[in-house]
Amino acid sequence: MIHYISNETLNLERLEVIISEGVKLKLSEEAVVNIEKSYTYLQNRLKNATNPIENVVSASCFDSNGKILPQKISENQHNLLKSYACGFGRTAPDTIVKLMLFLKIQSLSYGYSGVHLKTVERLIDFFNNDILPVVYLEGAPDDRISLANMALPLIGEGEVRINGKVFSACELEAQYGWQPLQLGAKEGEALLVGTQLTTAYAVYCLIKSLKICVLSDFIASLSADVFGADASPFLAEVQAVRPHKGQILTAKNLRTFLSNNEKKEQYVPEAFYAIPQVHGAVKDAIAAVRKVIRTEINSATDNTLIFQELNAIFYGGNSHTLPLSFALDYLAIALTGLGNISERRTFHLINKTEHLPNKKTLDFWVLQRMGEGISVENKHLAVPTSAENPMLIEKRFDIKGMGGSAAVKCYQLVENIQQLLAIELLTAMLFLENQFDENDVKRVILQDFRNDLKINKKSFSLKKSLEKTIRFLENFDFSHQIFQNSKI
Repeated sequence: MIHYISNETLNLERLEVIISEGVKLKLSEEAVVNIEKSYTYLQNRLKNATNPIENVVSASCFDSNGKILPQKISENQHNLLKSYACGFGRTAPDTIVKLMLFLKIQSLSYGYSGVHLKTVERLIDFFNNDILPVVYLEGAPDDRISLANMALPLIGEGEVRINGKVFSACELEAQYGWQPLQLGAKEGEALLVGTQLTTAYAVYCLIKSLKICVLSDFIASLSADVFGADASPFLAEVQAVRPHKGQILTAKNLRTFLSNNEKKEQYVPEAFYAIPQVHGAVKDAIAAVRKVIRTEINSATDNTLIFQELNAIFYGGNSHTLPLSFALDYLAIALTGLGNISERRTFHLINKTEHLPNKKTLDFWVLQRMGEGISVENKHLAVPTSAENPMLIEKRFDIKGMGGSAAVKCYQLVENIQQLLAIELLTAMLFLENQFDENDVKRVILQDFRNDLKINKKSFSLKKSLEKTIRFLENFDFSHQIFQNSKI
């Protein structure tokens, strides 16, 4: 399958398909025209330039007669990349790096950066061949350091990961016949300036959060059935007098997922009767974040922008990550609330020890303690990064977006929430036997999985069962008809 890079508006669903299904990229005619027009305009400006152009060509690129030295321009752009490519420690996962490549290609294709067509095509080569630059995260509060690491292999330096193995980028010429690029004016800056690191993480977190929202409703309905919670708090009439969209959708999902179990508890904790309000608030937060991310993935995020139709080059702050940092912090806070209520439901299920299989009580209190520990970690991860503004020696860049830091934190938090839901699901699965009718939809979806857990057999392992549950959620099949219209 081929995706043509163009000005057509992107959405999350399309991005997920591109990244997860091995889609190849190709520039549309529209994108080629955009890139070439922008490049040609910049070269014509340089031909007539007798003075430096900010962030395009510096004074050091002119000889004593006011003539531009092309070799000096290339040297400066290479040095710019190398000076920023100084991260260390942890590296971005392959999925994130592939998203970064795609988003950089998309941003450059709009024709506001003045890069050569071959530069964009080389990025596409990396994407299509799954040659993924090693992108370091430590020491990268914003995107420049990570983007410099991503771009370094284009000039034959840095490292790349191929099929899980790390190679020096200088080996690519021998293996693929790719000669290192000689960057022209502004190309180094166009490659390292942008929001692609933060946006890649945001896209990943958002796609996963949308699925987590549906899973949390489904798992909560299982827990509510097991606990014997009254279904009246989920009635449409209750939501109609406080009509938040997320609340209404959550209650609708619960009514769809719940069984006809008649058993009711006299005492029902808030973690059950307030599911529509809590889960709904998370859905509304995610909907707000989605608007920000949708705008960002369809944006040119260079700072020095070329407007051919105006015969002008303008400098701005389109690479600032604060809009994304705010969104990611909001998402992290919202998901923390989702994790908290899941952990509380797990607690209440385990506390009903009379329902647990013999001699299993201790094992499942261990599960609850694990969930409690994850919830504590989430509270630290949810502290807003966007409120930070570290002082820098370089006075010009005095307001930092902290997008990279917010992104990496949110990524970890999303993984934690999935673990909390896995703990809740595994706990609730203990009660499936003799609880539901054979035709109950949840049992139909979960029966094979439950059999795989071997809960009532001597070979049962808590650790292995939790690992299986996490994998089950990661690969959850949403194709069943009950999940139609269940997403935000």
